[in-house]
Amino acid sequence: MQGFLGRDTAMMKITAVETLLRHRGKVRSTYFPDDFSVITSGVIHDDSLKELRWTQERNAAEAFSPDFHIPTDYPVYGNMEKETRLENIKKMMDGTEWMYEQLEDSEIKILPLVKGFSSEERAVCYETLRKLDIPYCAYYGAQYFGGKMGNGINKLNEDVREVVSELDVEGMLLIGLQSRNGLSKMPPEVVAAAGQRWIKKSGLRESSMSVAQQQYVQWRQNVENTLGGGQATLGSFADSSEVMVCG
Repeated sequence: MQGFLGRDTAMMKITAVETLLRHRGKVRSTYFPDDFSVITSGVIHDDSLKELRWTQERNAAEAFSPDFHIPTDYPVYGNMEKETRLENIKKMMDGTEWMYEQLEDSEIKILPLVKGFSSEERAVCYETLRKLDIPYCAYYGAQYFGGKMGNGINKLNEDVREVVSELDVEGMLLIGLQSRNGLSKMPPEVVAAAGQRWIKKSGLRESSMSVAQQQYVQWRQNVENTLGGGQATLGSFADSSEVMVCG
């Protein structure tokens, strides 16, 4: 995942990007220095997702000019009918391929999502990644925590390892998990993690900016030391409030 490994990186929801572009007319270079990586993400709340058109998403990403874009998310949940999940995954991959072609002449790299509750479902994603020759992916882990899932770290670890075993990826961005203990369970292919845990760990809302910065740097270093160091799998290899750490 050359381009953000070892660099400060922020991930922004495409809806936040649209707000900046619409109300302030500002682009990525206004907020981030050249040595800072930026990821824009189509992973947004389902209510907003229903209204988001591919062309709208492309236009926002193209105008903001991030380093990476996670394209065309579709809802895929365990309580859906299998046929509905497969249909949505196929739409997601059709959108991924379309976005890749639309942005091919830009400097924006596509960071595809992998979803699915079975090998058959995930195979739809794998086919697209292989066709586009993209050796990395993003995996959404936030849905494994809270509600009926409770603390689903073991299930998340199991599913991530299945993806790694089924798809020969060089690296994976895990969205929704920044716990050092949780990341230590993940395979070494998980080389980056995005989420909002940094807000609590830095004390951003309770501490002075200088103290929050110091606490953030210390927390980030601890997490970075964990990434990429988990036990290997056999046969394998911000919106603005979302920060990514890389090992």
